[in-house]
Amino acid sequence: MILVRMVFQAKFGTGGKLAATLSEASGPLGAELGTLRRWRVLTDLSGSFDTVVQEVEVESLAEWEKFRIKLFELTAFRDSMAVVSELVVSGHNELWTVEAQG
Repeated sequence: MILVRMVFQAKFGTGGKLAATLSEASGPLGAELGTLRRWRVLTDLSGSFDTVVQEVEVESLAEWEKFRIKLFELTAFRDSMAVVSELVVSGHNELWTVEAQG
């Protein structure tokens, strides 16, 4: 299992709006992609202000690559990213191997 984390540094004071935008988009995009994967949106309690993380678990890197290609083809994704791009200063992706779950 692979945990995909997209870490966004929002413009100061816009972390809440970014989290809401990502949350609103996650459900419809998942449904449109035909996946039942659980997406999570996290906001900071410590560290850099206005950090927002969106994460999803996938079975493999191959599955993530296929999923990502489909995602970028969706009009709804492109529309939501237009809003996100106005709120974000920087960001990065993290790919983690899930070794155990409780």
